[in-house]
Amino acid sequence: TMKAKYALRALCTLAEAEPELLMARRIAHEALVPEKFLEAILVELRNAGLVESKRGVAGGHRLARPAVEITIGEIVRTIDGPIAPIRCASVTAFE
Repeated sequence: TMKAKYALRALCTLAEAEPELLMARRIAHEALVPEKFLEAILVELRNAGLVESKRGVAGGHRLARPAVEITIGEIVRTIDGPIAPIRCASVTAFE
C-alpha cells in the first residue's frame, strides 16, 4: 500500500541520518511523505519498536535499533498486517 511505501521511505531517511534525531517535518520533506500521514505512520512504527521518539526542542525521531536489523517484511507487516497472499499461508496470522 501507499502507507507502507511512505513508512519505508521514512525509515530509509532515518537510516541515512543515524544516529541523528530528525523532526517529523524534515522526515516528511526528505522522504516525500505528506506530514499528516507521516505522524500516524511514526506512531505505528514507534509502537512496533522500530522507531524511538524524543519530545521537545532537541527532540525528534530515530531508528530504535540499527538499520541492518530491520527487515522490509517487518515494516510491511507493521503497517499492512500479514504479507501472505492468503491468511492460511501466513506464518504469523495462520487460521
